[in-house]
Amino acid sequence: MSTHHLFLLSSARRGGNTEQLARKAAEALPAHAKQTWIDLKDHPLPMFEDVRHSVGTYPPPEGAARVLLEATLEATDLVLVAPLYWYSLPTLAQRYLDEWSGWMRVPDLNFKAQMEGRNLHAITVHTGEKEEVQPLLLSLQHTARYMKMHYRGALVGWVSRPGDVLQDQHALEQAKTFFTGANHD
Repeated sequence: MSTHHLFLLSSARRGGNTEQLARKAAEALPAHAKQTWIDLKDHPLPMFEDVRHSVGTYPPPEGAARVLLEATLEATDLVLVAPLYWYSLPTLAQRYLDEWSGWMRVPDLNFKAQMEGRNLHAITVHTGEKEEVQPLLLSLQHTARYMKMHYRGALVGWVSRPGDVLQDQHALEQAKTFFTGANHD
């Protein structure tokens, strides 16, 4: 079975450590695995407005939200490439996930049912203590459980300055097998 990995870049820095680590992990994917890379900075989303208890439904997404919805539904594997920002997801990643609340309420889209059984992966970097990464990872684990997706774990690099991830031998070794089913979180 062919896979389609959607890499969603959510860093405030282009080409940063998290993206570099994700690209190393992607090198190990089989040649037949399709890869789509989207930098969420290139598809800005407005603040999400919660109208589920007033209006109840959402219109079909347009613009950047439509591009992201279509890419999401085409993928078998979603890879959130998200450096740890203040012990959580970067704003770009959070806004993307906030859109899911609306997509679940678009008439006839059946977004939640369509997401069931897909894989969710996380790639992140951090400079602090291991437990400081847990809130980010737990939010993605809970997201996967709620959506009936398979959480496939996290690839974590422990670096600080730009480019340091290429010196993190442990993370680079894990990157080689990250998508083969081993859970690294």
